[in-house]
Amino acid sequence: MKFVFFSRPKPRQFTYRPRYWDPEKEEFERRKRQLDGYGDGERSNDEIRHDLRRQMETRWRRDRNTGPTDASGRWIRIFIYALIIFLGLYFIFFTSFIDNLVRLFTS
Repeated sequence: MKFVFFSRPKPRQFTYRPRYWDPEKEEFERRKRQLDGYGDGERSNDEIRHDLRRQMETRWRRDRNTGPTDASGRWIRIFIYALIIFLGLYFIFFTSFIDNLVRLFTS
């Protein structure tokens, strides 16, 4: 059995993967984007803002459209709460459950 009182963790290893820049490939990608209709790849601030606003609006619309399922869930919750209240009132007023419970703790 090996006893180690002052163990030190091993140092973290540093892994470096060099990245190479290929100007021909970059030019090819830029030209491909330009021919596909995406332009030069550089967009103005107004275009970026417009795209972000459109994305936010579609996300908000999608989140807002979950309403009918939430409404039905709300009514089911209300029904369950009402059922629990009515069962509690029934046990209190129409059964001897409370009397037996009081006798159990007082005797």
